[in-house]
Amino acid sequence: MTTKTLDLIPLGGLGEIGLNCMVISYGDDMLVVDAGLMFPDANLPGVDLVIPDFKFLLNNSEKIRALILTHGHEDHIGALAYLLKDLDVPVFGTYLTLALARFHLEEARCQNRNLKLVKARDQLSLGPFDIEFLAVSHSIIDGLALAVTTPVGVIIHTGDFKFDTCAPENEQTDIYSFARYGEKGVLALLSDSTNADIPGVCISESEVGRTLTDIFEKTESRVILACFASSLTRLRQTAIAARATGRRLLFDGRSMLTNVALAREIGYLTINDDELVDIKEGLTLPDRDLTIVVTGSQGEPLSALSRMANKEHKHIKVKPGDTIIFSARAIPGNERAISTIINQFHSLGAVVIDNRFHRIHASGHGQIEELKLMLALTRPKYLIPIHGETYHLIKHASLATDTGLKDEQIKVLTNGQRLCFSADGQAQLGTSVPTGKILVDGSRLGQADDPVIRRRLRLAESGLVDVTLVLEPENLSLAAPPKVEVHGVHYEDEPNLTAEAEEVARLALEEWSQNQNPEDPDIEDLYDSLKRVVRALFRHSINRKPLIWPQVIILPPIQS
Repeated sequence: MTTKTLDLIPLGGLGEIGLNCMVISYGDDMLVVDAGLMFPDANLPGVDLVIPDFKFLLNNSEKIRALILTHGHEDHIGALAYLLKDLDVPVFGTYLTLALARFHLEEARCQNRNLKLVKARDQLSLGPFDIEFLAVSHSIIDGLALAVTTPVGVIIHTGDFKFDTCAPENEQTDIYSFARYGEKGVLALLSDSTNADIPGVCISESEVGRTLTDIFEKTESRVILACFASSLTRLRQTAIAARATGRRLLFDGRSMLTNVALAREIGYLTINDDELVDIKEGLTLPDRDLTIVVTGSQGEPLSALSRMANKEHKHIKVKPGDTIIFSARAIPGNERAISTIINQFHSLGAVVIDNRFHRIHASGHGQIEELKLMLALTRPKYLIPIHGETYHLIKHASLATDTGLKDEQIKVLTNGQRLCFSADGQAQLGTSVPTGKILVDGSRLGQADDPVIRRRLRLAESGLVDVTLVLEPENLSLAAPPKVEVHGVHYEDEPNLTAEAEEVARLALEEWSQNQNPEDPDIEDLYDSLKRVVRALFRHSINRKPLIWPQVIILPPIQS
């Protein structure tokens, strides 16, 4: 008989920010932790979202006992609807997490909504897994870690966490329970690595609130504050600061309005009706009495904040003296987009405040000393760094050696890499599983190397030359002169090659038609010829390699 092993299989979230998804497997039973997405960067033009490739889960659907959500951020629940369209399993989460998940599922018209409520300190048995849910502090309320007791040992999955001792008591990380498991013995700690390169500890969210109150009090202008729509702790501090300084709140941005309404409805965000204004009323208030809270802290091009910076917002026009607050840390890769809109605000005469000089952002992820504290509390036999780019995972591994762990006790994995624990708790790498990224482009799903994306990138880099030939049906001769349209290829002071391109297209047609049977022409061969000669013209003339798009139209025969 084959001895069962306890396997950890990351499907996303290792070597990247987002796409968080981890499988805990024992024999024929599996738990899935989180199903997150990633937002596309400039290398994926036109793509709406990126989600993990769930093929491994779908191929093992009969083994999956449950999907557990650690908290309600998009990088942990954003791919849920795409997974549940093809997988019917119970989904466990806290009240706010399930409320956000339910909204996403309804929006996607996903019918699989077997949502089951849990709270901190609840315990659950699913096959060989005994699970206890542990409270953790994060930048969204209702976050959980998991302590999973298996036949081989205890696995602790921290989710996203920090230690904020100034948070309300029911929102603090449950230090006692982590220490309790440390006393009993922890086989493996799967620990958040997002801030593994930042010394010290996170500042408290309450300190951010005091800074915001000070800014609101001293500022005579309108304040426009940008943060993540899911940062409900930040929205709570903003509301407290506005109330203390006599300002009213105007929320803008689709996700911001949705999350605020949902959080107010379920009692996680206390804002009275008379403390809110809509856009029409808000723009009539004295500047000193208004704070506008919007999405767009990462420079997203369609966000409310970007539209203000570009003077494209339908209602809100930034004016000299307005104070713009970026109450968020830049996600790696977004620095350039953020810098661009900061410069745009400066050119409009606004005052810009970010967290380089003011404490207006508190991370939701533990920094180096907090990661060390988690290791000290749980005292694991093995550490598996999760949630972060490769650099973060390696930095987490490095700081773990400072706490006494040996190199062989630290396993830095990549997505798809299986880590197997034998019955005596020894770890070794197993057979990897297929993983990858799926691109969500409207209603279409594609792979990361999708030819459509490659073509879009080529268009953005090199421009497009559209070559159109209209042919007579009898002898495949031109029914009209060739037509060439050039898009984004050359500058005004460079030669206009349209006429030359039309001539080389005509010559290519003549050469091609000499070897064709009009009743069975090889149109693909003509396409290839047109691409070759037109591309060569632009390459030799102006050293450009545009995308060539040939179109050949053969007129229908004239009916007698």
